[in-house]
Amino acid sequence: MRTLLALTALAVGLAVSAIGAAAPPPTQVPGQLTVGVSLPSEGFQVGVVKGSQVIWAQGLEIDLAQALASKLGLEQTSFVQSRFDRLYSAGAKPWDVAIAEITITAERRRTTAFSRSYMSVDQGVLAAQTLRRVPKTMAGLRSLQLCALRRSTGAEVARETIAPTKPVLLVGNVPTLMLDLQTGRCQAVVYDAPALGTLKARAPLRYGPFVGVVETGEEYGIAMPRGSALLGPVNKALAALSADGTIERLQRKWITVHLEDLPVLR
Repeated sequence: MRTLLALTALAVGLAVSAIGAAAPPPTQVPGQLTVGVSLPSEGFQVGVVKGSQVIWAQGLEIDLAQALASKLGLEQTSFVQSRFDRLYSAGAKPWDVAIAEITITAERRRTTAFSRSYMSVDQGVLAAQTLRRVPKTMAGLRSLQLCALRRSTGAEVARETIAPTKPVLLVGNVPTLMLDLQTGRCQAVVYDAPALGTLKARAPLRYGPFVGVVETGEEYGIAMPRGSALLGPVNKALAALSADGTIERLQRKWITVHLEDLPVLR
């Protein structure tokens, strides 16, 4: 009799637990979080891509996506390669969410729903090896040939905040941007400070000195199509990942430069 009562109590307990547990949110592929990315960006997302298929990837945002999927109760994570500006443009997407160092801006909110922030950053300036005299002020940057990623906040900072005398060269992707810096086509590039600092730290002889940081106080967010049912669950999951220290641990693991030690350009 005691055994029967114990089994009955266990069954009731499991039923209550099942009812109380939140079901995973609806996604394009049931049980899977499909994530739009824009590889590569050192420290954040690098890997092997074939067409739009991401065969293998690692980095802060790759780990963050997998931790996010787990918090949402989803068993799998899949990644889809995309051009950066398409991650926050209007229209249907072949992914549930997009994670790629996407700064939250008022303009981008017109076409995209953003989660709460998962990281605060500034823009950085990295010089070419061929640059003989490295400037130490904002004014000193204005005579240089600057390059930036097209349709990025770095491009806005280069054009409007630094305001160089020569037109800023806009490049379509990060590998080409960094290659142009190596070959001397660009005397300096303006891009997200954590990524530039990590690139410089991992390949110190490939580039010139890290000139400094332009303070912008940007916030990275996860992008979703407007009206996405995932917005609430993603915000709740991000809050939990922040509270339990996961996001901080990922930053320490993947960002190999102490941003607080970088000089601020005035």
